[in-house]
Amino acid sequence: MQPPSISAIVPIYNEEKTVAGVVTVLLHNPAFIEVICVNDGSTDRSLDVLAGFKDEITLIDLPENRGKGYALVAGIQAAQGELVAFFDGDLTNLSPAHIQTLLAPVLKGEADAVLGYPKKGSMPNVFSHLTGERIYYKRDLHPFLEQMAQSRFGVEVLLNDLFAEKRVQKIPLENLIGLLKHEKHTPLNAFKEYLGEGVEIAQTLSLREILAPEDSKIIAGLSRITNFREFESAIKKITDQTLRNFLENYILNYLKMAHQRLKDEGQAFF
Repeated sequence: MQPPSISAIVPIYNEEKTVAGVVTVLLHNPAFIEVICVNDGSTDRSLDVLAGFKDEITLIDLPENRGKGYALVAGIQAAQGELVAFFDGDLTNLSPAHIQTLLAPVLKGEADAVLGYPKKGSMPNVFSHLTGERIYYKRDLHPFLEQMAQSRFGVEVLLNDLFAEKRVQKIPLENLIGLLKHEKHTPLNAFKEYLGEGVEIAQTLSLREILAPEDSKIIAGLSRITNFREFESAIKKITDQTLRNFLENYILNYLKMAHQRLKDEGQAFF
């Protein structure tokens, strides 16, 4: 029986340092019938790097940043494959073995979708549910494209909820490495991106359950916060333990890294 066709989709926002390596590995993998790159309004040289691949890839250039969810939807709508595999553009060592591991459960009929999360040694990845490396049947995503397009950085949380009743496997991708925002951008830009991502993920998480009125008010106000201390203070006031734990253990940790770099450069006012 002929295996289902697969389109690889790479959403890109300011990944000039790494995206060429990711795309090259995908292009050389016979599992994919096409590689679709969606430039999500990058302000660095990402678009120039992608243009260098010419007709080897399908390039979608969004003139302004619309968020990861919107970029993925643009790729899905252009995809010719029965399956769509998502890969982040900031991976530094994506290999054929990683790709094979990600695709295998679906191709063997053992899963409806797969989440491949980076894993190093025996250390568990507590945020495996937020990984960007995923594969789905395109037909399963079609009913949810509008929701995905509006989800921005909360798209992974949304997909997890939408596929909660499906056969979804989480697979470790041994030693896969992606650059963190404070490794890719200036401290200030990294800080702003972490803060914006945290707000959007928090808002998506808040839709999963009925929150206390006080918590809903805090989440609604996060978009108006512009500095680390205010964000940290607001998070500590959230009474929903699941939501608070996520924001403290994930977003605040990364914000602290960017915040420390800002202080080291004399920008302590953040």
